[in-house]
Amino acid sequence: MSDASGQGGRGREKFAAVKGMNDLLPPQIETWQFLERTARDMFGTWGYSEVRTPILEDTGLFVRSVGEVTDIVSKEMYTFTDKGDRSVTMRPENTAPAVRAYLEHGFAQQPVTRWYYLGPMFRYERMKTGRYRQFYQLGAEAYGAGDASQDVENIALAHAYLKAIGVQHVTLHLNSLGDAADRPRYLEALKAHFAPHVPGFSEAAKDTFERNTMRLLDSKEEALRPLVEAAPRVGDFLGEAAARHFDEVKALLSTLGIPFVVDPRLVRGLDYYTRTTFEFVYEPPAGDSALGTAGTVCGGGRYDDLVRQLGGPDKPAVGFAMGLDRLVLLLEALGKRPARRPLLFVATMDGALKAEAVKLVTELRLAGLCVDFDPRGGKVKRQIERASALAARYFAVYGEREHQARTLTLKALDLPDGDPGKETQVGLDGLEDWLRRQ
Repeated sequence: MSDASGQGGRGREKFAAVKGMNDLLPPQIETWQFLERTARDMFGTWGYSEVRTPILEDTGLFVRSVGEVTDIVSKEMYTFTDKGDRSVTMRPENTAPAVRAYLEHGFAQQPVTRWYYLGPMFRYERMKTGRYRQFYQLGAEAYGAGDASQDVENIALAHAYLKAIGVQHVTLHLNSLGDAADRPRYLEALKAHFAPHVPGFSEAAKDTFERNTMRLLDSKEEALRPLVEAAPRVGDFLGEAAARHFDEVKALLSTLGIPFVVDPRLVRGLDYYTRTTFEFVYEPPAGDSALGTAGTVCGGGRYDDLVRQLGGPDKPAVGFAMGLDRLVLLLEALGKRPARRPLLFVATMDGALKAEAVKLVTELRLAGLCVDFDPRGGKVKRQIERASALAARYFAVYGEREHQARTLTLKALDLPDGDPGKETQVGLDGLEDWLRRQ
């Protein structure tokens, strides 16, 4: 980082990251890489291909898709006019950009398309546990299939991923918002329910009632809880087609052995959702969530009208997104912090033999083994301390005696089921194979 010299004798200024936009640094970055690596391996196996959309998009894309009266569009987007006098926005979510790319590049001609994405999103909002102004999401989108089996495939993928990264105690919350034709009747009943009580609402709740009444169901205000509990349920207003679809989703989930709870208060904050909506919520048995009150680790649902709303054909779609920031916090709280652990740390001696030690380390690395050394060298006692700090499994000195005998003495430092301090003689010619067996 460069220093800026202030005027008037202020001296050098120190810069810090913009509030809510964090550096991702070692050793925590190992957890991020684990999440990303697992996603790429698993999502590819399930038939989803990665897409990467630009961070900047036309502002109108989000106004039309997310909804002009949502908090995201009205309060949270990073929007500015560029040098070409165009209004552009740093993406606050990635479903709308993915649909834009799907249409722009002709993928809508295919019968079924499955995509996933990884990347940063941007919202200017009040920060809370695991939610920042630059935050990272992993998401999956499937276009072209309106059958309930596509919903369930999407949900099952999210469920399998959470299990693969070691997150237990998540509960699938499920609801249906019905079709677009069902929504007006429900909103009319909902407004009629809340309207007599609006004078006593907080200013924020009044604003929500006027702009997006359904979001009151997701309010965290204690004063609203009795009203929310007594509010009409969207499930009572589903049309025949939407109700049948929801029944099929529940039946398929039961067939796959994925437990769920029907949550009639579950709504999503974006206007494009229809029919199935779902969340995975971290709910540990003791009730002591590492995420505080922000226990949702995945959210998604159907958006069958969005492709058409953005100028494309009538293509149904379903998708989900996970906040990677929250997953990193959760894994760390659970003691599941993946880290790059050297299999072997080689202590180097000063002089000509240092080159031979570095050559050995390089050859083992080129063979795909995680091996480390300290280029500073120094006393063996200091080097073994450095090896222990890196949690290396084995430690060996490469000195004159080892070079002449072409044999290393490997000392166990940290074995999961071994004997710390145990020493093993291994010839240099067989070292690579021996390490692989460990």
